[in-house]
Amino acid sequence: MPHEESSQNKEPVELSNWFETPIGSVYRHAESALLSQKLRENFRAEVLQLDFVGWEDEFHEAMRFAHYTILDKHVAEQSKYTRVVGETNNLPIETHSVDIVIMPHTLEFDDNPHQVLREVNRVLKPEGIVLLMGFNPWAFWHLPRFFPKAKLKTPWNGKFISRYRVMDWLKLLNFEIEKSQGCCLFPLMKKQAATTKLTLLKKFLAWTPFMPAAYFIMAVKRVSKGTSVFHFQRLRDSLASKPLAEPANKRRHVQKDNPNIY
Repeated sequence: MPHEESSQNKEPVELSNWFETPIGSVYRHAESALLSQKLRENFRAEVLQLDFVGWEDEFHEAMRFAHYTILDKHVAEQSKYTRVVGETNNLPIETHSVDIVIMPHTLEFDDNPHQVLREVNRVLKPEGIVLLMGFNPWAFWHLPRFFPKAKLKTPWNGKFISRYRVMDWLKLLNFEIEKSQGCCLFPLMKKQAATTKLTLLKKFLAWTPFMPAAYFIMAVKRVSKGTSVFHFQRLRDSLASKPLAEPANKRRHVQKDNPNIY
């Protein structure tokens, strides 16, 4: 049993090494650009990342004023970021204490992705944000993962989950999908010229099921069975516009079902 556990712990390390390869770096740059954009647009105080990927420097500048923590199964590598040891399916984090959770390919390498999302839902504050990245299982770039020898290597040894299935799981947990798009359209091209025609082609191909090698999802945790926080001001204004029949005071909050109650 110890041997099996150690083999699971090696996966995040191997994935961070894969991101340093020529092909992996293309994925890294595409995903870090999306992360940086969304982190700048949605600044929050408490940010938690699940699993260390090794290219945090590429998007850390977008949240430099936030309290940023990385949770990993082990802390073998030195890092300038705060890191804690823990399991993604049993987060050692207080309930409703995190504003943003970053999940860089976390679900593909966990045996219970549903439980991971439930834990993320638990630790997030109301209106908290999930920034999630995954490998597209339908992309023809990933054909090597169907070969027996390739299945033993990272990242092809992961359990790829489609973007639409992940979105369904998030919706069941009362998350609202703010953004969903394919990314990393040409992972075999190291340098891609930023021409107008290529930009338009990328926007079109991002919606095709087989072209994007990866995907990006941004979801917001909504609170069910209650008044939305955005409605409190409107509710207060509506009550203030209606004068009470009698002056209100702090002692008159109890409904007088019994005439003997004062």
